[in-house]
Amino acid sequence: MKPLLSPQERTHLLLRELALSALLHIEFHQLDKGRRLNVADKNSLFRLWLKKQSASQRYKLLKKKIKVLIQHSQGNNYNLEKMFLELINFSAEDSLTQLEEYLLLVRSIEKDLGLTVLLSSPHDVDLNFQQGKDFVCVLAADLNNHFSADGKMVAPITFLVRASVYERSAVLSSVYKFEQFSHDVLYEDNEFLRFVLKG
Repeated sequence: MKPLLSPQERTHLLLRELALSALLHIEFHQLDKGRRLNVADKNSLFRLWLKKQSASQRYKLLKKKIKVLIQHSQGNNYNLEKMFLELINFSAEDSLTQLEEYLLLVRSIEKDLGLTVLLSSPHDVDLNFQQGKDFVCVLAADLNNHFSADGKMVAPITFLVRASVYERSAVLSSVYKFEQFSHDVLYEDNEFLRFVLKG
């Protein structure tokens, strides 16, 4: 069994999370002050916020990228807000593809449970992984077979969870947050939960 998200995918999702948090930070600041800020003021606030995030354990993977962002944004012509909006692909008409939403779901489960979601073919899954420690595993020989080239889910994905009843409920709660998916519980006992995710 191996981690489901590659380092590149993990970095990409963290960057999107950082961008969204930065935009929300500015939005709440403007609401609090009761006025819109100009680009220079926004950049200044973004830089202060980014400096704090660079020391955070949460964004450890992005420390160098954040430092570069702060340095590049010193010039007057740089618009950090525009860059963050592009980073999250913001558009009023656009919605997330099922593949993007699936990756966000995986990240949400990892964040809520403090575990790395694993990937294994159904036949090779190790039920006694790390001497019985909790795990969440996607059972698939090749995830590419579950999504089309444009990110649409074309085949259901099975998850196997070994965790407490509370943590299993947390996993299913994460699934409920993502409206493009539904799920069916296939099996549950004192240790394991197996469910299928459908688009």
